[in-house]
Amino acid sequence: MEKTLEKPKGKFFEEIHFLRAFACIGVVLVHLSASYYNQHGQTFNWLTFALNQLGRFGTPTFALISGFLLFHQVKAKGFDFQRFLKSRFTKIIMPFVVWSVFYLLIKVIVLNATLPSGQDFIESFLMGASFYHLYFMVIVIQFYFVFPMLQAIRTKLSWMIALIVSFIVSAFFINLSNFISVQEGLGALLNNRVFIFTWIFYFIFGGFLAYYWRSITKLVTSQAKLLILIAMVYVLAIYEYQIMGSIPSNRMTNLINIPLLSIAVIGLFPVIQSRRILYGPLKLIGTLSMGIYLVHPLVLLFLNQVLPHTAWATRGLPIMYILVMLLSIGIVQAIRKLSFVQYIIPVPRMQNK
Repeated sequence: MEKTLEKPKGKFFEEIHFLRAFACIGVVLVHLSASYYNQHGQTFNWLTFALNQLGRFGTPTFALISGFLLFHQVKAKGFDFQRFLKSRFTKIIMPFVVWSVFYLLIKVIVLNATLPSGQDFIESFLMGASFYHLYFMVIVIQFYFVFPMLQAIRTKLSWMIALIVSFIVSAFFINLSNFISVQEGLGALLNNRVFIFTWIFYFIFGGFLAYYWRSITKLVTSQAKLLILIAMVYVLAIYEYQIMGSIPSNRMTNLINIPLLSIAVIGLFPVIQSRRILYGPLKLIGTLSMGIYLVHPLVLLFLNQVLPHTAWATRGLPIMYILVMLLSIGIVQAIRKLSFVQYIIPVPRMQNK
């Protein structure tokens, strides 16, 4: 008879905060570097292009974390369908609706955009096209629809099968244009970046990481080797985009890169924890990561509107990055004081002292 995996203890793994921070830092890098190119008529230089491409590890890492947290919660508390629906509706679906409506208003009032009407508007809204970053929430919501069926993954053998199958499925949909026309109809829908099957491997690997946490973390004891691993992944990523040009987050190599980077970041947690100058800021960014994800495009839009063109010189990018982060954190912290914060951003409510 197959051996069922050890029942977990109900503790939260602090390392996930730092994996969230890693993902959040990457996503903000992508959008900030794109502002230099899109908003100010500049072309990418070697630095902004490198940051734009290397930051694209962020979105699939968020997908992995989403899978980890869901499967870990089931391990710790069991699966209650009604509780699951209520929790997901509050923490993801409501914030998605709130921010979609908010950014639509921003597009109309600030950017003077003309919105599609009728069925086109509904499709655009449901596909997360209200603003450029909301598509990720649609991907996560789709995963919630299939997650109840994934409860069957409980044994070592079933996890191995799930990993292999999800890897093949994601690889197939990443390369879908090689097999069918993706210009219109069903092919265009399946090739849309919000379609779950492109990302399913990351969710499944996150669940695998939750179930095998203790075994995996025992294998990552050498910080020096982990730093070398991270350096190798980034060097190969630089080589890849120099050969291929601009590559999206859902690229084939990320099916290998993201698991390796995630395990390496988790393994480096003791080093981060021992250095207060890193520990505090990264823990804050990790805790507020989804809030930062939701509000940072608003901050970028504001800065693009009010700052002069000269402020966007490449040499000022580090200062601009810090400014975007600080303003985003400030907005999230203000929202956290609201009693109904759970319907706006999926972060813990600020406790009154």
